[in-house]
Amino acid sequence: MKNRKSMIILLSSLMLVIVVSLVIVVNTNMNGRSLFTGTNQNADQETDSGSLKDVLNQNNEALLELVDTRKTVTFALYGTDERSDETGRSDIIMIVRYDPTQQKMVMASLPRDLRVNVPGYGLDKINHAYAYGGSELIDQTIEELLGIKLDFSVKLDFDTFASIINDVGGVRIVAQKDFYKNENQLVISQGEQLLNGKNALFYVRFRSDSDGDYGRIARQQEVVISLMNQLKSMSLKKKLELIDRYYNNGIETDVNVSKLKEYLNMSGGDTNLSFENYRLKTYSEIIDGLWYELYSQEDLEVIKNLFTINEVTNQENWN
Repeated sequence: MKNRKSMIILLSSLMLVIVVSLVIVVNTNMNGRSLFTGTNQNADQETDSGSLKDVLNQNNEALLELVDTRKTVTFALYGTDERSDETGRSDIIMIVRYDPTQQKMVMASLPRDLRVNVPGYGLDKINHAYAYGGSELIDQTIEELLGIKLDFSVKLDFDTFASIINDVGGVRIVAQKDFYKNENQLVISQGEQLLNGKNALFYVRFRSDSDGDYGRIARQQEVVISLMNQLKSMSLKKKLELIDRYYNNGIETDVNVSKLKEYLNMSGGDTNLSFENYRLKTYSEIIDGLWYELYSQEDLEVIKNLFTINEVTNQENWN
């Protein structure tokens, strides 16, 4: 019993010493004095505070630095005007391949009137595939035509297209001639200029001249490249804001938004983008009273080779 009392007294004394020590430490530190040196720390407080901020900033930057594990990505881009008499048909059809190691973007456009095999429907215009089965069917049509596997596809309506251009501050183009509306209303003058969303949309959709699909495709690619150059100069925060604003709200895609943001988070060093743009060579022919664009197998092979990945890579999971 005596030993037990002695033990209790010893433990109580030890706890008292610990509590008192903690109180002393708190009080001396609050008064700006070191427990061990007795020196005043007020003179060094500002320096220490600055050093602490530097350390925290460095740590935050280190946490934000992501290991770039991105692979080459291949996707389709469709532009539609679902308010017009072309409801459910894609007016812009592009296949894009981006190689992050080379910071190179390759894009190839297919004419909207291209005659292809639409799975389940036979030979038809490629833009009809979207009307028949949406993005899923036109994706399948392109994959079978080019012998490739798309990672995903992106569809946007033209109102969204114009809004995004306004959000990035417009797109810079070099018009090869004057562009008129209703033959007498000048909309875009010849030469270099900055277009807002409305005029950019008019520019890519203009079809009242002899250039036909070739001229329209060239202008579409010019505007997309200019838009990409505008986007690359924006901060990551602004890019993420655009994704949040338009994802499933004007832009439809089978990409998981988290995967898209993760890929974008690793793209901070992609400041030296290069572009290669192509279009499938075609010739026009009327078949059963309908206007089609036809291609040769040789010209198709040129486009197919652009999207053939020779190295063995794992397919990205974007869903």
